[in-house]
Amino acid sequence: MSVFPAEPVSPATFMQEVVPRLFEAAVQGQKIDDVDVRLGVHLEGEGGGEWVLHLRAGRLEVSEGSRAEAAFTIVQTVADWRGALWEGRGGVFGEAAASLFRQGGVGGEAEGASASLLPGGAPSPAAVAQLAALDGLIRVVVTGGEGGDWSAGFKLGPGEIPLDPTTKITVTDEDARAMQSGELDAMQAFMGGKVVVAGDMALMMQMQAIALQAAAEARARSGR
Repeated sequence: MSVFPAEPVSPATFMQEVVPRLFEAAVQGQKIDDVDVRLGVHLEGEGGGEWVLHLRAGRLEVSEGSRAEAAFTIVQTVADWRGALWEGRGGVFGEAAASLFRQGGVGGEAEGASASLLPGGAPSPAAVAQLAALDGLIRVVVTGGEGGDWSAGFKLGPGEIPLDPTTKITVTDEDARAMQSGELDAMQAFMGGKVVVAGDMALMMQMQAIALQAAAEARARSGR
C-alpha cells in the first residue's frame, strides 16, 4: 500500500511525517550506513518554511529550521510544490518531482526512468562534496503548461538563498516534453532558442556534469 497521501497535506506534515515514512519504506535492504549528507527544502508562501533532511548512519532525520548548511536545497513556492505533487503541474519537471515519491519513492525506480532521491541506493559522497563547493541558485521555469507557469529552484552549496537566481532556465512545456521523448534534441533546442538560459551558464554546466557523473556511479553500483 502506498504511503503517499492521496490528498494534499501541509508542507510541515509532508516533510516531517510523510517523507520519513517514504524513506523507511524505500531503503529496506540497502546499504547506506556510510552516507552523511544534509539536503535542504525551502518553501515560500503560506504554510511554507525551511527543513533539513539529514541522512546519516542509515537513518533520515528531518528537522524544521535553517537549511543554510545544506549542500543542496530545493527552493520553491508552496503553490508550485503542491502543484507538482497533487495537481499535475510543471510538465515533465513536475512529473519527475512527483515520481520521486509516487512511483519509485526515495531510493527507487520511477516507471520508465531513473527518478530517485537516492539513486543507486545513496547519494554519491563525491557528488555531494562537489555540489557543496558551488554557490548559486539555478531556477527552472516551465511555461505554457496546464495550470500556468511553474518553477523550481536549486540552491547549490551552503549559505543564504539569493533573491534573484544566478542562472535562469526557461522552456515551454511542449518543448520539454519533446526533449524528453527524443523528438527534440537538447542541444538543437538550446541553439534554436527553445531553451533560454540567462545568467551564469557555467554554473548550469557544472551542475549538469555533477549529475551525469553521479548517475553513472549509481548505475555502476547497481550493476546496470
